[in-house]
Amino acid sequence: MAFFHWNTRLETGNSRVDEQHKRLFSLTNRISEAVGGQAPLPEVSDLVAELVEYAQVHFSDEEKLMATSSLPFEAQGRHIAAHRNFIERVGVIAAKTDLSQTQATGEFLDFLVNWLVTHILKMDHQMALTLPERNPSPDRSPQPAISVEKVLISALGETERRFRLLAEQAPVMIWLCGLSGNREFVNKGWHDFVGIPAEGPDPIDWLSFIHPEDREQYRAFLSILLDHGTPGEREYRVRNASGGWTWILERVVPRMEEGICVGLLAAAIDISAIKSVNEFLEREVAERTRQLEVLAGTDALTGLLNRRSLDVRLASEIGRAQRYCRPLSILFIDIDHFKRINDDFGHAAGDSTLVAIAEAIKGRLRDTDLVVRLGGEEFVAILVETDLPQATLIADTLRRLVMSLTFAAVPKPVTISVGVTELQRDDDVGSFIARADGALLEAKRGGRNRCRVAALDLST
Repeated sequence: MAFFHWNTRLETGNSRVDEQHKRLFSLTNRISEAVGGQAPLPEVSDLVAELVEYAQVHFSDEEKLMATSSLPFEAQGRHIAAHRNFIERVGVIAAKTDLSQTQATGEFLDFLVNWLVTHILKMDHQMALTLPERNPSPDRSPQPAISVEKVLISALGETERRFRLLAEQAPVMIWLCGLSGNREFVNKGWHDFVGIPAEGPDPIDWLSFIHPEDREQYRAFLSILLDHGTPGEREYRVRNASGGWTWILERVVPRMEEGICVGLLAAAIDISAIKSVNEFLEREVAERTRQLEVLAGTDALTGLLNRRSLDVRLASEIGRAQRYCRPLSILFIDIDHFKRINDDFGHAAGDSTLVAIAEAIKGRLRDTDLVVRLGGEEFVAILVETDLPQATLIADTLRRLVMSLTFAAVPKPVTISVGVTELQRDDDVGSFIARADGALLEAKRGGRNRCRVAALDLST
């Protein structure tokens, strides 16, 4: 597995320098594969020659580039000194006569890992930010960050010292534990996050920094991973250096030796900003859902409930009335000769007439009653706690009310016909509405502008 993966965020903007950086990345990965037994070991002399050639070309190009940057003079001096140290260190390792080829290659690998982390990933990147023009490609999409977890897992396969080196430089919070679950290593990122010095007294009760509501579940989560040797991830809250609670996302992988889990390795990042955005989006979605539900159950023209809402609300009221043996009545209302209004005065006049009648009916009924527009010129009124005699009086009151209305766009009286019925013991939504609809049909056959309940004619 490669230690390092090239990322466009590491580019200086100078293609020649960037290609040289890529070359050293590639060389480091080849050496790591050789040390791990995945590739033949290189000859030490060839390795030294390649590093010296790299240094001569790259350092000259980079120092010329750095001279055009806004990097402070002192920082440029430290950067150049690091270049000189690189060449000296290569010579020191090459001069050792007591190392085998494997040992010498491993020592070069340790040196290059340290160089990549502390120099290219830090010094060179900082220098690149001060260049007058980086000239990024305008059509280049953002690339993912370096996979720190992959680097660390690879490092664990080599030496504990190399793992600690990488973990301390990593831009994430890292910890390591054995089978006991007690953290044997915690990197600087964690210490900085919770606000305790890395050189402080041991042991530290790291679980005490976890929110009390999350602590036991987190403890159980780690126990399961240790027992089964499986990876996992979890979101939980941690008390930060300021004393507040911050959400983090932690990914945990098992440390395996000969197929047996011997501990865990975890990497965590702060996701509080993402959480805040997600919570906002969840609230927005909930509100939009509520609005859509309201719209889906509301008639757009009159603002009354629609047929979809009628079925739900009437079923609920029928259940309540039958359960507690309470009266319930409905009115089926139809505007007489409504098609003529549309034909004679236009659909706009018809719409305004519908709105005015809907508002008049709703305004005369109680807040506990419901008025629904079925579609076209038909309405249903649900009258809770209302028996048949009361319902017939309300129906005729509404009929008289509509007949008294005046409409600016319709210069003639408008009337309604009403069918009235009361809930029976075995009624459901369908039978209840059908009986009211039948009563309405009788009112229309009887000449319109009247109410009908069974055979009783309440018109005047």
